[in-house]
Order: sequence, then structure tokens, then C-alpha cells
Amino acid sequence: MGKYHHGDVRNVLLQQAENILNEEGPSGLSLRRLARLTGVSEAAPYRHFDGKDGILAAVAIDAFERFAERLENVAANVQKHEERIMALGAAYVHFAVDFPQHFRLIFGRERPPLDQYPELREAADNAFDVLQRAVTSVNRRADMTLNEAATAYNRALAAWSRAHGIAMLVIDGMIVPPADQELDDFVLGLLAEDLTAPENS
Repeated sequence: MGKYHHGDVRNVLLQQAENILNEEGPSGLSLRRLARLTGVSEAAPYRHFDGKDGILAAVAIDAFERFAERLENVAANVQKHEERIMALGAAYVHFAVDFPQHFRLIFGRERPPLDQYPELREAADNAFDVLQRAVTSVNRRADMTLNEAATAYNRALAAWSRAHGIAMLVIDGMIVPPADQELDDFVLGLLAEDLTAPENS
């Protein structure tokens, strides 16, 4: 292992995995490549991760935690209910723009199966829980009645779907904010659009 202490290897591998993810996406990751780039033996990564899915899960957990933290900060600082939901949608899209490869990992096909990595499932659930609590104005999921929980889930799912669709269209270059408009203003405008049919239709 040379220059690294045993306790440092996992963090060094994760940092290198982050670098590869940012530059190439999940497809560029392999434990053998990580070993070569970090200067450790080919066996060393397997002491910390159970193959490629293991390191992808670790990177995804960190990404979900950062994503949830960003949403939590927005939810805590916007008091009015409807404004908070809109601000969460804008924060959702902003995260995708700031970390497109992480966004694609945590919501894409290359994310390891949640049922195989309990910590990954917990991180994913925690992020969605922020949306559920925000749309019901209930501070903790445990405080919800069954009816509130069902309503919160459906409303959060609808809000998530709309924000996610905008996020994917933006990071894939399918829609581009006007040059004279900030991203947040552009996204808030899209989220505020009334999708009901006009009266004269």
C-alpha cells in the first residue's frame, strides 16, 4: 500500500472515485483502475468495497446526503408553504446542474440496488423524506397520521416528478435558460406554470 495508512485508503479511493465520476461518469469506475491511480495494491480496494457496486454505493450515499442537506437548508429557511415547495424544486434542479454526474448516479440505472445496500436506501429515503415533510409542514414523518402520510407521499411524488423532469431536460441540454435570466428564476417560472386547462379551451 506504500504511502497510505490502512485507515486512509478508503477515503483516498473514494476521493479518486469522485474525480473519475465528475470527469467520466459511473462507467469510468473500476476497482482495478482506482488501485492503479491511487498507488495501492489491486487487492486493497476489495478490503473496503465489495466490487464496483460497493464503491458506487458509497459515492451515492455521500451524494444523497449532500442533496438532502441542500434541501433541508432550503426547507428550514423558507417559511411560507407554497414558496418553500417552489424553492425546493429550484434547489433540486440546481443540485443537478452543480453535480450532473452525481445526480445521474443517484437517480439513474447505474445506481446499485437499494435492497443490497441498506445505508444507500436510508440515504435515499432521507432525501425523499425532506420533500414529504415540506409538503405537509410536518417536522417529522413520525408525527404524521396515516392520511397525512399518504397525502404527503403523493404530493411529494408529484413535486419530485416535476422538478426531476426539469432537471433532466436542463442537464441534457434539451432546455436552456435565457442568457439574461438566472437559473433559479427560470426554474421557478417553470414550476409556477399553471398546468390546468384554460377556461376557454
